[in-house]
Amino acid sequence: MKRILLLVLAILLMVPAHAQVGCYKNIKLLYPGYSLKLDTATGQLWAVHYDSEAGVNIEEVILKKQSHNGSQTGRYELRRTRQIGTYQVFDTSGGDYVTVKWTPKGKNGEPVEASVDSVLSVISDGVKRMLQGLEEGIDSMRESLRDTVQVI
Repeated sequence: MKRILLLVLAILLMVPAHAQVGCYKNIKLLYPGYSLKLDTATGQLWAVHYDSEAGVNIEEVILKKQSHNGSQTGRYELRRTRQIGTYQVFDTSGGDYVTVKWTPKGKNGEPVEASVDSVLSVISDGVKRMLQGLEEGIDSMRESLRDTVQVI
């Protein structure tokens, strides 16, 4: 009985961790005002920058579509590398990596520097997401245990 309960709990904890709502992922960068947008079904990658003067988002295609099969949401993932400005798009179906190098350029054409505040913000967001996932897992476990105790 304990083994079955542990198996059910493990499955319940894994399901929310792998749930994906949409086809696009937004990846926050160390550069202030910039992010990457990945189409997880086709592998297309954009750099997105909010232009505060114009009040619009400006999108720049970094990597064109890798696959024409748009029905397989979650096929592509973005992986960071140790080098700032270098990313890898991973095809989970084929196991292939495409390396992409991109750094934003300012209006004068000079590279934009990553700020310390942005680095701390990315770390803080990651810790918040991790804690939120843990809280959801604990809440799910509590609900499962309550249901199990009521049945017993």
